[in-house]
Amino acid sequence: MNRFKELEIDLDWFNGRNVSVAFLCLVTLKTSHAIYKYYRAKSKVKVKREECLAACRKMAEHLTQKGITKDKAERITRLSITELEQRLQSGELSAVEVCECYQAVALEVDRKLNCVVEPIWEAEEMALERDQKTGKKGPLHGMPVSIKENYYIKGYDCTAGMQRCIGDPVSEDAVVVKVLKRQGAVPFVRTNVPQTMMTFECSNPIYGRTLNPQDTNRGPGGSSGGEGALIAAGGSILGIGTDIGGSIRIPANMCGICGLKPTAGRISGAGTHKLTKGQTLVKSASGMLSRDVDGVTIAMRALLCQYMFDLDPTVPPIPFREEIYQDKRPLRIGYYIDDGYIPSVPSMHRAVEKAKSILESRGHKLIPMQPVDARRMFRLFLDTVGADGTKTYLTCMKDDIYDSTVRQFFYTSHLPGVLKKMIGWIMSAVSRDDIAGYMVKALSGFGTVYEYWNHALDIEDYKDDTLALWRSLGIDAVICPGFAFPAIPHNTFGDLVGGCVYSTMYNLLNYPAGVLPVTKVTEQDIKDMANYPNKTKFEKNIKKMMLGGTVGLPCGVQCVALPYQEELVIRLMKEVEQGLKGDNS
Repeated sequence: MNRFKELEIDLDWFNGRNVSVAFLCLVTLKTSHAIYKYYRAKSKVKVKREECLAACRKMAEHLTQKGITKDKAERITRLSITELEQRLQSGELSAVEVCECYQAVALEVDRKLNCVVEPIWEAEEMALERDQKTGKKGPLHGMPVSIKENYYIKGYDCTAGMQRCIGDPVSEDAVVVKVLKRQGAVPFVRTNVPQTMMTFECSNPIYGRTLNPQDTNRGPGGSSGGEGALIAAGGSILGIGTDIGGSIRIPANMCGICGLKPTAGRISGAGTHKLTKGQTLVKSASGMLSRDVDGVTIAMRALLCQYMFDLDPTVPPIPFREEIYQDKRPLRIGYYIDDGYIPSVPSMHRAVEKAKSILESRGHKLIPMQPVDARRMFRLFLDTVGADGTKTYLTCMKDDIYDSTVRQFFYTSHLPGVLKKMIGWIMSAVSRDDIAGYMVKALSGFGTVYEYWNHALDIEDYKDDTLALWRSLGIDAVICPGFAFPAIPHNTFGDLVGGCVYSTMYNLLNYPAGVLPVTKVTEQDIKDMANYPNKTKFEKNIKKMMLGGTVGLPCGVQCVALPYQEELVIRLMKEVEQGLKGDNS
């Protein structure tokens, strides 16, 4: 009986008051721990940011002591890449002076646009080694190259804008960085990216927001946004980036430069920070950005070498094929100004029409076409990105500070799958379009492996249908808008995300695609927006964005070919560029 009495006394402890106190203590403990983790993350971010800013200041002071004048720096950095290549190869310019001039201009540009993460301190030493080298020079001898922050560089953090990666410097260069160095290039700065690299804005809590040199109220695109801004502003002549949904081509379009996304795997991606490493249905591609098409060509020639094939045996050993690039035979080229799902704006229409006229004047046959069901493609892409129910994303971002550009995505990712589907359905019904709604639904992921395998088969079917379309039209390549619209204002990614349909298509298909600037938005283009559709929420967002000061923004055209036909893409880009010379309209 005494034992039962004791038990009764113990049970009495669990009255309403004591339970409330215990619950309050638990909540207080959890809240305190969350606050502690938040401020610890904030402290890590602050220290890292101050380190990078201090490195930039130190480099600027070093260059001042070296006597790098503004006139000299501008004289060298204004050379075209072919002129710079010739002068470096001939010895007329030293690798050291070129490196120092580009460092000086890059830091000056960074003060205005915040596009440089940090200088690469070994650059000057590398440049000196190039100058002291005897014998045959590498094809990129002394060429300064900027590197996107997600590429491994020995001794430097590779964060992708996430605080958990701070204080963990990598022990080895990425394969592409090794090849660049072997070919004589001088990697000299690292450039900014959006947090997680899953948006086409360019902002993160560590390094801050990058601005577009064409209009600082707008972003440069992403995720290779730091590269786009730096190159467009004259602070770099050649940059290396990655592209899984348009991350090279979107900055090229929004900043008015050239960018190439090769077939995934043609250039090694070993040694890059990837948020989606386990996802293999849509693969990230390593590529390049440059002021002109010659820069893309020079980089591809140099990278497609035996050294890369030896370092990464998964890369097909296909060197740059001059016979395809130099071929003069007339081509059959498909073209479209609208993908049938997301209407592109009038300035993008005009860009494609201008490129079409140029190519026709050079003897090519242009065939109007419509891509295979773009809505179907975009859903396949979104389902792939959200296949794991965002578990990988949430793991990578655990205890992190969320940038404003990804906060909405973060909150949605935490919701149960059923709730995501329900919210997605409601959003589609209310907004009268299914873009935002389906994006939320796609984040719920797949319930079984069987569903995922069927999804993989659906992607293969889409690829088969697209190839069948190309074969039926007898086309060698395609030209289309570089994006649905030009550069967007800061913090509007969520409202305008559907524009990436024009880029994600060729990631899903794994076709090589390049973007080059063709024209700029005119007053007439703005007037023509009166005829732009205005039914869905997304269409209204585009219309509002275009009417808000877009005159003068660059508009690009995308050139596309079948897998492993990068040389054909570059040939088309070069022909359009040649046709544009002397025509600034």
